Amino acid sequence: MSNAYLSTQILADPSATVAGKEIIFTTPDRMAQSINYSFATGACHNALSQGFADRVLIQGSTFMTEMAQWRIPLVSREHTELEVVLNYRLHGTSTACNAKIVLDVGANSAVTTMNLPTSTNGIVNDTLTIIMPSSTERYATVTLELQGDGSAADAEIFSIMARWKRISSPIPAGEKTLYNPNPTSKFRPFGTTIRTSADRVLSSRFGYNMIDNIDIVRGRLRSYFTWSGVYSALSNQYGSTDDAAAPCIYAGPGDINRMVGYPLFPSGWEELTQAHKLKLHVRAIGDVTFDFMGNEIVVDQATSTTVGWSVFDLDIDQANLSELGDVNLPYYHSSFDFTSANVTALSGASGVFTTKYPTVDANNSGAILGISLMGV
Repeated sequence: MSNAYLSTQILADPSATVAGKEIIFTTPDRMAQSINYSFATGACHNALSQGFADRVLIQGSTFMTEMAQWRIPLVSREHTELEVVLNYRLHGTSTACNAKIVLDVGANSAVTTMNLPTSTNGIVNDTLTIIMPSSTERYATVTLELQGDGSAADAEIFSIMARWKRISSPIPAGEKTLYNPNPTSKFRPFGTTIRTSADRVLSSRFGYNMIDNIDIVRGRLRSYFTWSGVYSALSNQYGSTDDAAAPCIYAGPGDINRMVGYPLFPSGWEELTQAHKLKLHVRAIGDVTFDFMGNEIVVDQATSTTVGWSVFDLDIDQANLSELGDVNLPYYHSSFDFTSANVTALSGASGVFTTKYPTVDANNSGAILGISLMGV
């Protein structure tokens, strides 16, 4: 079976491929299966994960209403299925409440609608399949819409998770294109019953392909943290007598050193040649300047009421930011920095944002609606 891999692959012994020693075919066979497995399953952990306090991401309207949006990395043009899991509850009784997930990659989109059918806590999941564009897109945008049932029921989301689904063995034959970090690089799966199944001389082609494949897979982006404010929240069941439907819409001063991720950059990270090692994605209204992880981030949009995503490369001062911890691993504190510039920027130029998104005007220009950190 060509391009196969086992889910319980036994690692190869690198010393068994040293010049002058007899090379038993099980060594290159295990190496081939391991790299095939890495391509098919690597970077398929959670790309999106966010939880919400009680009665925050809640909707009572009978119409589908957009409420949150995130940016996530792609894996490859072969990884076309995104699995989404929602933890939800209905306040009231109805079969008409729904959640809709929209996945956008460039100009291509996929949509799924999940029914929220009970009045108790529950889990729903579905998979979106998208046709990947043959462009240099490296990221996908995920949008959540929610629908309640008027006076009958409010729909509430406690958490959302999304991950790209793994490719089953065997991997289809032929060169594979990875979006991250270089969409022109080609991964070459190994035919594990043809090129690696005989006790013969190990060819240089095998060695070069293996090294190239490792370099390509090593450079794929992963999510370090994702956050979206919640907008257009509405509760019919609790109205104004409860804290329901009062979410955080924009990133604020209270998120400084509270909205935190800990990226792991092991030895050799600083020597990688990829051009896209650490990326910050910011969704904002108009222009805003703030400090993040020791970098000044300047969002410069077309107008003061433009709403969109901007992408920034981050430079890391490893000596000052590394937090090795108990296991002596190079973790890095990633957050809004505690600076006077951030206190001003995250609270609005006038001291407070007085307009709630999705309404956009001068009173919420400069607000941050979402942020995602991803890197190799």
